[in-house]
Amino acid sequence: MREIHNIMLIKGIPNHQLENSLMVYKKGQLLQIAESQQLLMKKSYTKTKIIEQLKSVIIENAANFFAEMDSNALQILANAANGTLQDVSDETLNSVQSAIESGYLFAYVINSKVTLVLPNELISSIESEPSSTKVKEKRENSSLFLRQLENARKIYGRYDLNHLVSVWNHYFTQTVTVEEATVWIKQANSY
Repeated sequence: MREIHNIMLIKGIPNHQLENSLMVYKKGQLLQIAESQQLLMKKSYTKTKIIEQLKSVIIENAANFFAEMDSNALQILANAANGTLQDVSDETLNSVQSAIESGYLFAYVINSKVTLVLPNELISSIESEPSSTKVKEKRENSSLFLRQLENARKIYGRYDLNHLVSVWNHYFTQTVTVEEATVWIKQANSY
């Protein structure tokens, strides 16, 4: 195991079980994760006892932790949950560093390529129903985005979705991906 940019990386084949991923860390690293979880641990605790307590706290706090993440980091976690994040960049690692340091996400290294793994036990925490304010905000954003798209269509006779998303992300704090915009368009066309 080695650390790059102060991010704990695990050498070996990715494991999708929380307990198994925690087991790979050294006791000192587990104590750091416990500290970030605001969990008091005695240095005399065995690695197994630390993992046992950490596992329940991580699972319990996951939904709240994910709810506070920015949309970019949350999208990275969603991609990790789908198993599509292999050979990630340093920039991606930096944007999810807090999730790694808190034990919610694990970075495995195989042949100098980093793969992010979200444990199976935490996937449902990402997919859990967002709060009603977030739902309302997304609905308002989709409505506003679709109006901008319609205006571009009226003015230019067509629209470039990538350009619209880029402009949106430049001017609005709540960013959107091309995939999200595509879903909004499909939903609007189905009505």
